[in-house]
Amino acid sequence: MYISNDASRARQREAQLARENRAEIARAINQEQVTRRELLRWGLFTASGMLAMKNGLSPFAKSAYAAVPTGAPRTPLFGVKKFSQPMHRLHLLNPVPMTRTSQGHAAFPAHLAERPAKRLSYHTDFSADPTNRQFINPRTYRGPIEGRPPGEIFAHQRWDEYFPKVGYIMRLGQITQGGGGYFHDHFPLQQADSVWCYGSGRTGDCSLPPFLIKGRYGEPIITRVYNDLPVNRAQNNGFGRNETQLHFHNAHNGAESDGAANVHHFPGTFYDYRWSTTLARRDKINTQATDRRASGPDDSTGLINVPGDFRELQGTMWAHDHRFFFTAENVYKGNLGAINYYSGPDRGNEELADGVNLRLPSGKLLGWGNIDFDVNLVFSDCVCDASGQLFFDIFDTDGMVGDVPLVNFGYAPFFEVLPRKYRFRILNACMSRFLKLALADAKGNPVPIKFIANDGNLVVAPLTLTSLPVQGMAERYDIIVDFSGFRVGDRIRVVNQILHDDGRGPKEELSLAKAIKGDTKDPVVGPMLEFRVVGAVESVDVPGVIHRATDPDVSRVPLKLTEQIPIVTPVRTRVVEFGRSGEGDSRGPDGCTPDCGEYVNFPWTIRINGETSHSMNANRISLLVPKAGEVEHWTYRNGGGGWDHPIHLHFEEGVTISRKGLKLEATEAFQRKDVWRLGENGSVTFQVQFGEFGGAYVNHCHNTIHEDFAMLARIQLLTGVAGSPQTAVTPTPNPTPDGVVFTTPEIMPEGAPKGWRDSQPIQAAQLAETVTP
Repeated sequence: MYISNDASRARQREAQLARENRAEIARAINQEQVTRRELLRWGLFTASGMLAMKNGLSPFAKSAYAAVPTGAPRTPLFGVKKFSQPMHRLHLLNPVPMTRTSQGHAAFPAHLAERPAKRLSYHTDFSADPTNRQFINPRTYRGPIEGRPPGEIFAHQRWDEYFPKVGYIMRLGQITQGGGGYFHDHFPLQQADSVWCYGSGRTGDCSLPPFLIKGRYGEPIITRVYNDLPVNRAQNNGFGRNETQLHFHNAHNGAESDGAANVHHFPGTFYDYRWSTTLARRDKINTQATDRRASGPDDSTGLINVPGDFRELQGTMWAHDHRFFFTAENVYKGNLGAINYYSGPDRGNEELADGVNLRLPSGKLLGWGNIDFDVNLVFSDCVCDASGQLFFDIFDTDGMVGDVPLVNFGYAPFFEVLPRKYRFRILNACMSRFLKLALADAKGNPVPIKFIANDGNLVVAPLTLTSLPVQGMAERYDIIVDFSGFRVGDRIRVVNQILHDDGRGPKEELSLAKAIKGDTKDPVVGPMLEFRVVGAVESVDVPGVIHRATDPDVSRVPLKLTEQIPIVTPVRTRVVEFGRSGEGDSRGPDGCTPDCGEYVNFPWTIRINGETSHSMNANRISLLVPKAGEVEHWTYRNGGGGWDHPIHLHFEEGVTISRKGLKLEATEAFQRKDVWRLGENGSVTFQVQFGEFGGAYVNHCHNTIHEDFAMLARIQLLTGVAGSPQTAVTPTPNPTPDGVVFTTPEIMPEGAPKGWRDSQPIQAAQLAETVTP
């Protein structure tokens, strides 16, 4: 993909010219000066929506100077070397307390001058009186103030039961120089529209590294996100869409707060997400909250019991933009953050010994949620243009891999550690790059790793490894590393062993010795992060406190972390195939594509139970789940060779049962997950059951390029509480700057279980089209 820095000047110019030509086309599309149909007619696009293989345009076209692809120019590093700057910790956000008003709303503290959060969207008020200025977008003077759709369908489910106790206010905006913007201190500052990220509060700086939120079971959260991006879509430095919906991956939330139900909102509006901190199976298991293991921390060192199954407690999660057809571009620009959930067993206090707390490495200065020795690591890659500005190539439908390794959005940093145990929460936040990480000491020997959680779910028992399994995009691996055997001054490096030559999937798994040396074909192979063993570090939990190498390490790694969820006979089975099995109809709910209302066949498709293949249409239900609590077995299958797919299921996790093609790793065998790598021509089968909330969700490939080229399928859950709209098929919201239009969804024949249509007829009144002014 990327040409060598030693390539001739002619080849360097050729690659740069091709990139500039692609960028010019991207700008023309963004500014609606040209359509994809016109590009197709001119021979610049293929019928499948891919860039034509033309020299001077495509990086994969044959070079005019060699019998190799043109390639792409490498990112200039401005003389910067690896491990020349410290790693930044994620930006910890602090919540504010919420109180209940006499009207049943959730009020922010008065000094913030914020409207209260409500069960019904402010869009409902706007619909009732669209001339009332207090409900109108203050930046554009058109449409509602809140992006959440109106009415009961998008009201916060179980509002009183999970009434918000704390709140966060965030703004999504252009990166501000006061908030940073460096990949390295010696890299150029990013321009305002190169990076879009989150800031704390209504006017806080939008900055990198991303945010970190600490949540706890039993404490529901309201998160208000203001969209402060430019109103003009074309003001994006070549990529990214100024409309957003924030997906909390993979929390147990109602569809109205999942962030992926076709509910993007526009500049000048806000969206209130209610994150319920619900423990799954709360309506089925431990309903009286008598099991102390199903709990969250209180304000001191005690516990608050919650209903549900403690075996389904979650820990390491994240949130990211999920604007359909623009997810990759927006997340790549910085629209993401991390969320750690804390529970009775996973308390974030390594000293408490109460018979429930596992005492995993974390710290002990706070009652819960210590992060001194519990560190979030966001691994990603990027590419910059000749001036050092973030660059995204929107034309490769196979995927995009960068040539700059980033950790917490810093270029190959170092991190100081004490000679003791640490917990690391590792997120693969790349767009299309798989990772395989290992730790190597100064002699190149592997450093033992204790694997404790997969996709935020504790494994039954810790696993000792010398390298991690291949990690797909959006997968999270929690590990414990014991540095007590090292001396102050020692250095240990985190090494990536996966080589890519394009975005379709891994090209080769390298040995540790070979990967340490790096590879000229793929600059992200090799060391990405360096741990430096030191004698003292300052606490991040209580600034000013110094931790020293001589302090006792009281953390534990228990032999048992949780209990196995048994595999049982399913009520039904389903097969979902991901691949390129025919032309993908990617029309939106109104019959249009995201590109100027045109019909375009996108290459990536989904096939359900062997029926006709199709691709994303938010108004098309591909999978319908009729009843809460029913156990199903799903098989995700890769429909072809030459590419790989990490597939993500929203809202629920599955217990992995078996695999074909790839080895069933001990880190996932009969463990809970929400992202599964399929491998070439491979498949995975897992057990899942849905409950507690209903509405529209999705499953999709988390190679976000594949996702944006329509490799998604809508799942309709009829699993809401009795009497709620979510026990029926819900209309589809279609956001516009002037308000939301609802349309009646199509249900694919294979989407509904056998006999469902006869026993549960769709009532016309439930699906009647509703138009909001």
